[in-house]
Amino acid sequence: MGRLLVMSLACVLHATSWARAPVDVVILCDAGYPPYSYAEEGEAKGIYADILRVAFARMPDYRVRIRPLPWTRALAELAKGRAFALYPPYKRTSERPWMDYSRPILREKLVVFVRADVARKLSDKPFPQAYVGLRIGQNSGFINILDQDYQRMLGRGELHQVRVKDNRTSLAMLYRGRLDAYINDRRAVLWELERMHSNGVLGEMGLTWIVEGPWLSGEEGHLGYSRSRPRAYPYKEDFKKHLDAILADLEREGVIYRIVTRYDASYPLQLKAVGI
Repeated sequence: MGRLLVMSLACVLHATSWARAPVDVVILCDAGYPPYSYAEEGEAKGIYADILRVAFARMPDYRVRIRPLPWTRALAELAKGRAFALYPPYKRTSERPWMDYSRPILREKLVVFVRADVARKLSDKPFPQAYVGLRIGQNSGFINILDQDYQRMLGRGELHQVRVKDNRTSLAMLYRGRLDAYINDRRAVLWELERMHSNGVLGEMGLTWIVEGPWLSGEEGHLGYSRSRPRAYPYKEDFKKHLDAILADLEREGVIYRIVTRYDASYPLQLKAVGI
């Protein structure tokens, strides 16, 4: 009798598990930030996509689809609560009070890249004082220069910040002399430079026109969650808790490191560094 009861209970539990289908979740991502996050024929590609797909495969209670969008549009969707989450924002609690964050996924390195002819004329002063009067490019939607001197100089009009839609456009503007310097993640810049060089976009100059300037800071990318319309996403806290635990496992197991280094091997470029 006892054995029959155990078998009956097992059947009930088995049937219950089949009845509970995975929750469908849509995650937005930046469509124009290679090699970290970008789109090819509508499919999410890049380092963050590779890491998160490994993580989502370990979350059987959720069926996750990644949807690439232009960064500023993705941020707007999240701010209004029309999207559950997106990657890879930096943690900016004061500028984005409508966003919660996962644990850090990986660390990026912000670097200034400078036209070689401009770099030769820079003073011996450190960044940003040596860059007075220059046109400095940054990608739209990224709030990533926390240096107080930089912000004060912007406010006084001593620096001219130009917002550009993506990495490739910014580097093309730098190449053509429409920008004097460009600030972005080092890996992202080198990745795009290699592609432009391989495609012949840079002509006979190759990479002699650009130099690597000072390293400004490290920034950590996250999965950002909307705090708006919480009733639309009742699974948010459970999803966040499980993803954070899995990301910690992936870091400890070396999975994240191995994914990142696959992309590092793609650009054997050596640029002359200045101002470090």
